[in-house]
Amino acid sequence: MRDISVMKKLTATLLLATGLISMANAQFQSAYHVYPNPSDTITTSDTYDSPAHGEIENVSAAPVSIKWERNEVYLTPNVTTAVCDPVTCWFPGVSSKNFTLQPDSAGQLTVHFYNSGFDPAPGEAGSGIVHLKLTNLNNPADTLTAVYTYSTLTGTNDLPAPVVKLFPNPVTDYFTLENAEEVGSMRLFTIDGRMVARFEASSDNTYAIGHLPIGNYVLSFEDKDGNLFQAVELHKR
Repeated sequence: MRDISVMKKLTATLLLATGLISMANAQFQSAYHVYPNPSDTITTSDTYDSPAHGEIENVSAAPVSIKWERNEVYLTPNVTTAVCDPVTCWFPGVSSKNFTLQPDSAGQLTVHFYNSGFDPAPGEAGSGIVHLKLTNLNNPADTLTAVYTYSTLTGTNDLPAPVVKLFPNPVTDYFTLENAEEVGSMRLFTIDGRMVARFEASSDNTYAIGHLPIGNYVLSFEDKDGNLFQAVELHKR
């Protein structure tokens, strides 16, 4: 009888824990989402304005006020950026704004990359990475991030498709890549743009970052010619 009583108590405890976890997940479900994420744009070097298109959607039943903050993680000297949110397209000098989305509505969240060296043809090659932090002002715990990348074609070769996968993420000591056959090297940046590590492609596709502080980073992938073709956010714990 005692064993049955213990089992009943254990079962009740597990059910309570499961319920609490489900409630926590429901409470922290984001009121909005961003897609595609990451967003990549590849253009020719004689193109001045190259938008990396994105959308943001309110998936809740109430209006959501959102603050975006732009960090230019990496830009070649000839490239500047500007953000277009659902309200307007802002000047390059604007790095943060607020807007409100009505229930079940969506709007653009696009980053424009401007190449000042586009003329004369064939223009100057360029690349860049922008990180947007999005905060629900009604619930500051509801925070999302998005990564935008820009690259110009060099020569006649296409850049690799942005299909590289990183796991696990969050990372503790090591991360591994999938679909990384075209990766020649990688750079790891802090969100504010400091490069903290560089990796050459290895045969086992496994890389160590256990020595780095806990935080959020952006990992860029370059092809074997050194051209940026993809970037992802990496969470170190």
